[in-house]
Amino acid sequence: MGATISSFFQRNCGHFLSNGISDATRHAMLLVMQQLRHMSPSDVNWSLIEMHLARCPRNENILAVTESDGYNVLQWAVGLQWLELVRWILNYGVDVNRGPCSLPLHIAAVTGNLEIAELLIKHGAKVEQEVRICFPGSHSNSCELRRPGIMCNNTSNCLLMISSCDRSQNAQYYAIDGDKAEMLDFLTENSEENWLPWQPKKPLLYVAFERRAWNCVKCLLPARQEEINQCYEEEYYPIHQAVLHDIKFVELLLQCNVDITARTATQQLTVIHVLLLLGKKSATDTTATLKLLFEHGAKELINKPDSLGNTPLHALIVRYALEEARYGFSDNEQCVPWTTWDMLHLLRYMLQQGAAPSINKKGNGALACVLRHVRDWEFRFELLNMLLQHGGDPNCVGRDGSVPLIVCLVPLLNKGLLHLLNHTKKVSYLNCVRLLCKYGANPNCSWRTNLTPLHVLVFTAGEYITLMNRVDAEDKETAFAFIRQVLTILLQHKLDPNVSFSQRKQHILLALLDMVQNARNPRDLDYVHDLTVTLLQYGANANVLINNDEHICQSQSSMFLKKSSNYVVEFYVQYLIDKQDVLINNDSEQHFAKLLLLYYNTMKHSHLYACLKELNKLERSSSVSSDLSNLLKSMASKPRSLKSMARNCVYYALGGQLMPNINKLQLPGPLREYVLEFLP
Repeated sequence: MGATISSFFQRNCGHFLSNGISDATRHAMLLVMQQLRHMSPSDVNWSLIEMHLARCPRNENILAVTESDGYNVLQWAVGLQWLELVRWILNYGVDVNRGPCSLPLHIAAVTGNLEIAELLIKHGAKVEQEVRICFPGSHSNSCELRRPGIMCNNTSNCLLMISSCDRSQNAQYYAIDGDKAEMLDFLTENSEENWLPWQPKKPLLYVAFERRAWNCVKCLLPARQEEINQCYEEEYYPIHQAVLHDIKFVELLLQCNVDITARTATQQLTVIHVLLLLGKKSATDTTATLKLLFEHGAKELINKPDSLGNTPLHALIVRYALEEARYGFSDNEQCVPWTTWDMLHLLRYMLQQGAAPSINKKGNGALACVLRHVRDWEFRFELLNMLLQHGGDPNCVGRDGSVPLIVCLVPLLNKGLLHLLNHTKKVSYLNCVRLLCKYGANPNCSWRTNLTPLHVLVFTAGEYITLMNRVDAEDKETAFAFIRQVLTILLQHKLDPNVSFSQRKQHILLALLDMVQNARNPRDLDYVHDLTVTLLQYGANANVLINNDEHICQSQSSMFLKKSSNYVVEFYVQYLIDKQDVLINNDSEQHFAKLLLLYYNTMKHSHLYACLKELNKLERSSSVSSDLSNLLKSMASKPRSLKSMARNCVYYALGGQLMPNINKLQLPGPLREYVLEFLP
């Protein structure tokens, strides 16, 4: 009892100091702190400081006086490591354990000054007290919002490393933040923590690895061998923290029989996952660490997935995407960005070490991972090429049912994407599509039962007809040329143009006519014509009959649609009549005629004239523009030329596959163009 009371009076004498501060004391303390902050120790006039301090009555709490940044004279004296001044202030009789943050002992722990720490502990400073540190930056009421890392007060010579941890912590942890091994030993010896054998110790070794405290790691490792393979914070092991830092940390742990196969508790990340995903090392350091891990047994983990099914190969791809976007990297971090060559070397090294089975991971293929995460289309091609050469399956189905080709094409649905892609990116995009098809990607694949590559292209074309009316005609033409190029690549690799498109639009040729309904300029019909030509060159059936829905009839002009079925060209004429004020009456160049003549030159004789007979009935019963009426009458009354009929016979003799077989005909240039482009 007597010892307790004695300790209370010894350590808490500052409690009896007066809360009131006289103006003279406040003025004297501010003058002292001003000299401390703006002068080096050699320039300070100690006699002047002693004179100021002597004016302070001993019953006043001088630590209650703070300067503009929110710190008192003891905090500055400890931070600047002025031992004599610290000794004088402590002899003055102050409470060293009071304050909102940045207690003197914790500042001394970071700086590593043992003499000052000994003085503070003799005067009652508590090692176990947990606070945050703002010093030497301006004190904030929300201390957790201060910036971690190295902070320097510009008005003083004080340089101090502030903890990266935003939680309150004791002096031992701050010694680790400063990597002061001797200070950590001293504080551990003077800690009053009550510890029982069945209680877990403070994870000092884990924290030392986490905060890259090399000296503290070497100091703690011999005495805390049992902590090497223990999981802390219910997630990570020391080895997971070690791989994030210099390779010497990993080498030190490997000498102590660390379990290199340990996985995080929640995400099931292996040490390779952690290195690739969370490490902010240069590519050279990452490769060196990977080699060291593989040499010590980590190679068996190279195809192990985490809880989301991502293998280390997926982690490598995502890491490059983070490097590419510089996501999670601050300007203060001295981290050398990865180049495309670095990524290719790392990917090749991973594949050489046995990561190839991860390329076709069921439900999570690496090809789709590249297409989803890597921004640079030119580099996407390089990555896809390497993965496909090592056995990548372009038809590997993901968790959502998509295949790489669908993942590649779906971004086209993003409004405005083609307007943003420059020529180089478009070429790289086309190369990626061509590469996937070359290695066997199925262009007739589907996603969620109804989205095929054909749907994506038709929808994209329809969106650009509607949305790009305000952009330059050249940009619009370039966008549709690109869509046509993608369509051509897919058709070259066996895309079926006659597959059932949807319940509403039963055929691709009819689906293209939606653009006619959305067209706002006669020139827009040229884009419909060009896409139709491409489809017809690869076997699209111009004679297809479309079954009508009973509810399709909405006006007197659509009486012919009451039949059970109609040809595509009949729908086209109906759409022209509905929008003849926009597409015909203001069209001196008769853009609408190109698509009509295209069907006229490609349909079979019997189908064509049966269709023209119905169209002439419509022309007599409806209010039709004279230009359209004259064209329909001319087509019905004037037979096709012998040359056109011969082309028609050749077209159907080749099964509609004109483009794949045109070179076999060995035609002269003008005749070849006449046959291929269905010229009038």
